[in-house]
Amino acid sequence: MLEADWTVCEAATGREMQFVAEGGANHRQERTILSSSLPVAAAVSKIFLLALLLPVSVLASDLADDGSCRNGAFPSAQSDFAVAKVVGTQRLYLLGDMDGCPAKGEPACRQRSYVVSGDTVVTGRDLGPYRCAFFPNKVGGSAGWVERSKLQPVVRVTPTLQGWAGDWKDGDNGLSISVRGSQLHVEGDAYWPSANPTPEQRPYGPNLGQVEAQATPRGSQVDFVEDSCTVHAQLLGDVLVVSDNSECGGMNVRFDGVYRRTGAR
Repeated sequence: MLEADWTVCEAATGREMQFVAEGGANHRQERTILSSSLPVAAAVSKIFLLALLLPVSVLASDLADDGSCRNGAFPSAQSDFAVAKVVGTQRLYLLGDMDGCPAKGEPACRQRSYVVSGDTVVTGRDLGPYRCAFFPNKVGGSAGWVERSKLQPVVRVTPTLQGWAGDWKDGDNGLSISVRGSQLHVEGDAYWPSANPTPEQRPYGPNLGQVEAQATPRGSQVDFVEDSCTVHAQLLGDVLVVSDNSECGGMNVRFDGVYRRTGAR
């Protein structure tokens, strides 16, 4: 007597069904069982086809879900900051990070801001063929994803102590850094939503944050610590990339930003 087992995964419920068919009298039952399992087999085939397509969809999903690259979050959402020059393009648009971007590429993800060959940008992490870039300017700056192949890294230079010194500004937020012996001394103020909000925005004035501390830099990076507040800074030529641990002031107050030097060294 012959015996055969069929085990089929029912796609609709996830249950497992086992069918046993024997020769002779059960031959008709075997045919009935196989016929009734055709819809399930079709469902399994669809699942198999979806599995084949999954790597592509997962890549797009990862780019969309883990694709934060924007002005306010640039210092805290990025890492491994560096400086690069734009090369090989007359106009390189900064791509957005929402609605499936930057995976959709151009022109779907194009923002208004763009850079041109020769421009210098601050760069963060990579995501697929893209790199997060911030283009600083006199009114702040713009961030977005750009093609990594269009960026030429600038050689990193370890700053001297005096290279940190000066007044640094990002909007209303400010840091004043001076040299004291072999250490750096910082005094800083931060505001939310701004230093001078309208009565409609904040009838009782802005939320405030402050830091005053001394620290010894480690190459191009330094951590200023005052009680529970930690302000991390990385000096990249004429810009200072700053982030904190959210413990430096009132609600929503952050020192996070890309600062530019405004005062003499």
